[in-house]
Amino acid sequence: MLAVIVPLFLINLVALAGLYFGIWSKVLETFSNEQTLNDLVTASRMVEYEQARHPVASQDFSSLSFFKQTEKLSLRQREVFKGILDETNRSLLWKFLLLLFFLAWGTIFISHKIAGPLFRFSKAFNEVEKGDYRSRVNLRKLDEGHPVAQEFNEAMEKTDHLLSNLKALAQEKDAPQAVAKIKEKLSTVQTSANV
Repeated sequence: MLAVIVPLFLINLVALAGLYFGIWSKVLETFSNEQTLNDLVTASRMVEYEQARHPVASQDFSSLSFFKQTEKLSLRQREVFKGILDETNRSLLWKFLLLLFFLAWGTIFISHKIAGPLFRFSKAFNEVEKGDYRSRVNLRKLDEGHPVAQEFNEAMEKTDHLLSNLKALAQEKDAPQAVAKIKEKLSTVQTSANV
């Protein structure tokens, strides 16, 4: 699951970063409007003027300085800026939730394409262990492991064919000739009994 989740998480992280910077570029574009820019410059100059008249020991150049500048704007201008920021956050939130949904869906989809075949292989191995050599692994179109399933099915087909022949020979009436044929068939088979 970790091998599936990490790539999906990284892809979504890149997508979120793209969305985030894309949305904030729209905000910056809005703030680049000449009237808005003039309002911000005027507010910034008012803050600088106040700081020059009343110096503060340490100047804070964090994002809070932007909000200090917006205090100098009129009530209508503050409402416009608040509306822009709220709209940006709402836009980012629903896109984040949509990406989160796709991340969850992708994780479930991919994990089923891996876990499903493993379950089918496990079921086939249990059937073989119980003596059913007719067992085959059938995978869905988009499942992982088609080459392994094909090799397993071919091996089981050959084993099933060999055991069917041996079973038929064991039921023959002519015992000495049947034993010779069985020995001949088993001569090509390598097992732990071979030393």
